[in-house]
Amino acid sequence: MRVDREAEDRVPVSVRRLLPDLLTAVAPVVGERMVGVWLYGSAATGSFERGVSDVDVLIGVDGDLGPASGESGAGTRPGPPSPGGSAADNRPGLGVAEVRAVEARVLRAHPGFRDRLDLTLPAEALAGGLLEPLLVLSPGEPAHLARVLPRWALTRALVRATGLTLAGRPAREALAPAEPQELRTALIDSVAGLRDWAPDVRHRGGHAYLVLTACRALRTLTTGELADKAQAAQWAAGRWPRLRPLLEAALAWRRAQAVRDGTPLPAELAVLRDELLDLVATAAGAAQAAPPE
Repeated sequence: MRVDREAEDRVPVSVRRLLPDLLTAVAPVVGERMVGVWLYGSAATGSFERGVSDVDVLIGVDGDLGPASGESGAGTRPGPPSPGGSAADNRPGLGVAEVRAVEARVLRAHPGFRDRLDLTLPAEALAGGLLEPLLVLSPGEPAHLARVLPRWALTRALVRATGLTLAGRPAREALAPAEPQELRTALIDSVAGLRDWAPDVRHRGGHAYLVLTACRALRTLTTGELADKAQAAQWAAGRWPRLRPLLEAALAWRRAQAVRDGTPLPAELAVLRDELLDLVATAAGAAQAAPPE
C-alpha cells in the first residue's frame, strides 16, 4: 500500500487492515488496466467515525465498463484490433459481476464493513468525460452502472485534493482538475433538489444526510474549499451559531445510524433546516449568476 507514514497515521486502524485485502481483491479483476486506487473522504482526512463512516475508494481503470461479465456480449469490443491499435482494444469490459466479486471477497474478511464500502470505478470520467458510465457500489445498494452527472466533478476535486494513493498513479496526475465553472455547476446540481426533497424525509438518518449535504455544499460555495460532511457542519456552526442545534442533532443522528427512527422533526429544528436550505439556495443562486471565471 503506497501511503506515506504521516498520511497512514490519519487512516483508522480498522480501515488500514481492510485496505490491503481490498487491493488484493481488486488486482486480479482490474489487472493491467488499473490506473490507480485512491482512498478519500473521512477515512483519509481524519474525521472517520467507527461504525458510522463509509470507506470511500476510487478505482481508476482504463478500458470499457459494461454489464456483468456473465451476460451475453457484456462489455466486449468484437473483432480484431484496429490498425495501429493494441490488444487492449479487445479487452472485455469490467462489469457489475466483477465489482460484486471484489465486495464479497473483502467482506468475507471484514464483515463489519457491510453496507459501509463505497467503491467507484471510472474510466473516461477520470479525464472529466461525461459519456462513459461509472461502476458504483454504494452502501445499501448493489453494484450498478450509473450515469456520470455534473456532480462527479466534486468527487474528482475531492480525490485530487485529499485522496491518498494506495496503488498506481497519484490522483493529481490521473484525474483531471475540475475547472471553477465545472465545480460551480456541480455544486449547484448537488443541491438543486434538496428543498423539494426535505418535506418527504421521514426518518432522522435522512434528515442527517440532507443537513450535512447542505453544509458541505454551502461551505464550498461560500469559501471554495472542499470538506467532508463533519468538517462542513463544524464550519457552518461557527459561521451561523443559531444553526448549531440542528447541526449537532444531524451529527448525532448520523452517528446513531438513525435510518429507522421515524420520530417527526421537532418544529424548532424544522425551522432551522429551512433556514439552512435558504442559505444554500442563496449561495447557489449567487454562484449561478456569477460570470464565468
